[in-house]
Amino acid sequence: MRVLAALHRWWGVAFCLLFAMWFASAIVMHFVPFPARNGAGRIGGSAAVDNRAIRSDQEALRIAGAHASSHGLDTSRATIALIAYDQWTVAGDFDSDRPIYRIALNDDTGTDIYVSAAGGDVVLITTRTMRLANYFGSIAHWIYPAALRHHAKAWRALMWWLSLLATIGAVIGAIVGTVHLGKGTRYRGLHRAHHVFGLILSPFILCWIFSGFLSMDDGLPSNLAANPEGLFRALHTFDVPPLTSHPLLRSIVIVGLCLCGLAFSLTGVTLAWRRLSASPPAD
Repeated sequence: MRVLAALHRWWGVAFCLLFAMWFASAIVMHFVPFPARNGAGRIGGSAAVDNRAIRSDQEALRIAGAHASSHGLDTSRATIALIAYDQWTVAGDFDSDRPIYRIALNDDTGTDIYVSAAGGDVVLITTRTMRLANYFGSIAHWIYPAALRHHAKAWRALMWWLSLLATIGAVIGAIVGTVHLGKGTRYRGLHRAHHVFGLILSPFILCWIFSGFLSMDDGLPSNLAANPEGLFRALHTFDVPPLTSHPLLRSIVIVGLCLCGLAFSLTGVTLAWRRLSASPPAD
């Protein structure tokens, strides 16, 4: 048990800050999801175009302009760039659309419209608020900078190992906390709060971290029965009955548990910082 306690202590130093980031960013991404490519290939309400490759910038501007006008957006200051990928189109879902025209409307909301050069479809729309929120939400949560995510195998390996190590750390913490159940009264202050939070939240933390580890895949599968990764992803996001039929209840559960997890993680971060900054004992 002494070995497990030492492992828990230093594993916590390494992972409590990561846990805190995961819980905080999960709250943000629940309310502002990562911009996703429309599954049908065309954003609802976009102008109908021939499904063919675009041969000039003006054609892409016309397609984006038709879509913007149908939504009452100003296109008078629009600028255009042909890109291979950026932060919002780096995922493999856009591979069939590349290269992609990014038309920045430069309007008050910072709207960017993405048009596939391969198919002539409006495949994505983002706004400044959406993009900013995602830097604190999905990009932080998934460790998703474009330069890393562009190398899909490296990104998946990093997330897979981080999730696995976090799961092992959570298991060790649950074991140590359970074994010390009767000794918890000797803890004081933050140490006691961390111990109590850990005992109460360990089932949630273990399930959440482990389901995140098992849900690693390259997309959102539509058939959960045929794709186990989809089932684990649904468990990870609480996208399960009866919560799916009660959105407000689902939001309350997610935010409440994440706030509790954040408080637990921050007590661990503080304890770890105190350990690291403590002066070594005198000889």
